[in-house]
Amino acid sequence: MTVAALGLATLSVPVHAEGTTLKVFGGSSLDQLAPRQAPEDQARIQKQVFDGFIADNPDVDAIEWDAQGPQANAIERLMTARLAEQEMDLIACPAFYTNGAYVRRGLVKPITDEIKPFQDRIDAAALGAFTINGKVYGVPISTLSTSTIFYNVDLFKKLDIPIPPTYDDLKAAVPKFEEAGIIPLLHQGANSPMWPMWYFETFSQASGDPIGATQAILAGDATFADPADVEAFALIKQWVDDGILSKDSLSVDQDGMRAAFASGKSAMYYGGTWEIPSLQQTVKDFQWGVFAFPKMPGTPGSPKHGGGADNGICVSSSIASDRLPAAISFIEYLTRPEVASLYLAPEQPIAASIKGVPSIEDDYAKELRADAFPNTIKFLDWIWPAEVSSATASAIAGVVGGEMTPEEAAASVQKTFDDLKAKGTWPPKDE
Repeated sequence: MTVAALGLATLSVPVHAEGTTLKVFGGSSLDQLAPRQAPEDQARIQKQVFDGFIADNPDVDAIEWDAQGPQANAIERLMTARLAEQEMDLIACPAFYTNGAYVRRGLVKPITDEIKPFQDRIDAAALGAFTINGKVYGVPISTLSTSTIFYNVDLFKKLDIPIPPTYDDLKAAVPKFEEAGIIPLLHQGANSPMWPMWYFETFSQASGDPIGATQAILAGDATFADPADVEAFALIKQWVDDGILSKDSLSVDQDGMRAAFASGKSAMYYGGTWEIPSLQQTVKDFQWGVFAFPKMPGTPGSPKHGGGADNGICVSSSIASDRLPAAISFIEYLTRPEVASLYLAPEQPIAASIKGVPSIEDDYAKELRADAFPNTIKFLDWIWPAEVSSATASAIAGVVGGEMTPEEAAASVQKTFDDLKAKGTWPPKDE
C-alpha cells in the first residue's frame, strides 16, 4: 500500500564486459529494495545486494531496476511499458496490484514449482498474499505491515485524553483540540490509494467477517451495496461529522500529512507501519505512540486492521525462457536471510516476510505485536479487482467531501464491479 517518490529511478551495476543484464521493472518509485530509505542509503543498499548476487552468478553482468513515478500510476506505467515491448525479466510487484490487476491481465507468470526449493524461508502468511487460485505468482520481499493510528503522546497527556482512547474519547476531545488550534486527525487524502484503508477498518466492524463478506461479493452471492457496505461508508462519514477526521485531508498528500504531524499541527494520523522510519527521522519535539483503530459504537464486528507483506518480486510473463533460470536465482538470492537483512533491517521491521530477519524491540513494536498484529487481516484491495479499489477510493473521497451519500458511494462501487463482469474481465481466467 503506500506513495512518496523516494529512491533512484534506475540503478544498474555493471561488472563484467559480457553476459546477462537482468531487468527488473517497477510501476512506481516504491517498488524498490528498501523503498522508504533516503536515496543515498537506498542506492548503497541496492548496490551491496546487486554486487553480492553478481559475484555469486558470473553469468550475470548487471541488474537494472527501473522503478519510478507515483504509486497511483503504477498499473498505467507497467501497461505502457508492455505495449511498447520494453524488455523486463522481473516485475517488482506490490501484493495490492498483483492480486488486483497483474495476474488478471496476464503480466506475471506462476512460479509455484520454481520456488519450492527455498519456499521454507518465506513466511507462509506473507506468501499467501501472492497466491491466487492455488498458484504462487510472486515472492514477498518486505516487512510485514499492520495499520494503526499514530498520535502525539505529549499532547494527549497535556489535554488529558485517555490513552488508548475509545471512539467516544476521541469525539469528546475534539473541542480540546479546537481550543488548542490543532487538527485532530489529518489523512493523506490526495493520495487516493490510501483511502480504502479506512474502508477496511469500518467494513470489518460493519460486517463482522470482512474477508468472507468480500469473497461472497466477488463470487456474486452478495453486492458492494449491501447494508454492511453502506454502513462502512457511513462510519467513515461519522469520523468527519464528529469533527475527528478533517475534511482538509482531501487536499493533503503524504508529505503534507507527515509534516503536519511532525510540526504539532495535527494530533493524529492513520496509516501503516511503513510510516515508522519517517516518524523516527522527523518527529523531534515530542513523543509519538500508536493505538489501534477503535471500536465504533453500535457495530457488530470487532476491529480488524489491514496488513501483510506489501512488496514482492514476480516473474514477467514476457520473460525469454533462457533468462528464467537467472531470474529465479535472483529471487532465491533475495530470500536468503543474510541478504534479506541487508534490505529489510534498515526498514526497522516489526516482522518480515523472510524468516531470520531481526525485528526491533521498541515499546511501540511490542504494542503493535500485542494488539494490532493479532487482529490484522489481508488488505481487502489485495482481493478486490484494481478497478474496485479505485472506485472505493473515489467513493470515500466523495463521502468525506460531502458530495456523495453512503448509499450513493456503495452503489458507485457496485456499478464498477457490474461493468467489469459485463465486459467479461471478471472473474479472472484461470492461468
